[in-house]
Amino acid sequence: MKSHLSVILAKKLVGNVRLYPRFPRFHVQKILTRLHYFQDIKCVATLAWHRDSVLSVAFHPTAPLLATGSRDNTAKLWRFSADGSAATCVATLAGHSDHVLSVAFHPTVPLLATGSLDHTAKLWRFSADGSAATCVATLTGHSSDVYSVAFHPTALLLAIGSRDKTAKLWRFSADGLAATCVATLAGHSSSVLSVAFHQTAPLLATGSCDNTAKLWKIGPDGSAATCVATLAGHSDWVNSVAFHPTAPLLTTGSEDNTAKLWRFSAEGSEATCVATLAGHSNCVTSVAFHPTTPLLTTGSEDNTAKLWRFSAEGSEATCVATLAGHSSSVYSVAFHPTAPLLTTGSYDKTVRLWR
Repeated sequence: MKSHLSVILAKKLVGNVRLYPRFPRFHVQKILTRLHYFQDIKCVATLAWHRDSVLSVAFHPTAPLLATGSRDNTAKLWRFSADGSAATCVATLAGHSDHVLSVAFHPTVPLLATGSLDHTAKLWRFSADGSAATCVATLTGHSSDVYSVAFHPTALLLAIGSRDKTAKLWRFSADGLAATCVATLAGHSSSVLSVAFHQTAPLLATGSCDNTAKLWKIGPDGSAATCVATLAGHSDWVNSVAFHPTAPLLTTGSEDNTAKLWRFSAEGSEATCVATLAGHSNCVTSVAFHPTTPLLTTGSEDNTAKLWRFSAEGSEATCVATLAGHSSSVYSVAFHPTAPLLTTGSYDKTVRLWR
């Protein structure tokens, strides 16, 4: 069956290589090899040091470090081997007084952001090996729970989504010691559950309990943001949003048990749903694009994560693997930026690494 599926995928992609005008045939062949590899994905490590549910996971962009946030009010830093088969907790970040719902590494400076039900976000400066981490700033501008944090890919900007129905943009110093709120994004009619910056365009995406996602155009210095599009199509909360690293695609995961792919214009003012991914039997809690291959992963309260292969324009998406192993809801998923690794965080108090 696995061989048969690989043949179908090969024929579809190679036969339609014209759909990939920037992908020569040999690139498509390389993608096919990687896709076959991901169909053989298996759990190589289980990390079980948190005392309660794991709500967020994030890989460091270059170092062999993984961050996790938990209902036990802490975040942890883990150092893992090259193949992901071994991982050791090297630091526990204690400082929040309630659940840590979101964690994010800055792409270039040694800072980790955490968001919590205690209404704050924190910036932590960590050592090169991750074994030491110090809270250098506490961001206290929101009036309710902080659900999501995300760093800008190049600028010293942090986006925060909150139960107070807003997202905020914070500008901070390179050492993280100083942080100032420079913009408040008001437009959602309910909690902002997820925030994500585009890798190259001045766009921010937000997902909300009002069943919509929004695209915001960010000013040059981050001090202004204008809503340019509202994405309506889900019938329940939008739990998670993620931009594709290069293509004009956004994915959303929802309480309605589906994920969607949206294609948007260069300035973000137009966005169209091009595919709905139905396959989970419970709500989709987390979504993430693979950094280099046409793969998307979704985490769900059905206790699984799934891998989906999608076409260049995003209009076709097929589930190519289901990752079963957690004994409870999968709340967070993340691909490693360069290695063939995927991580999942679960209500069962564990983190899994999949290769």
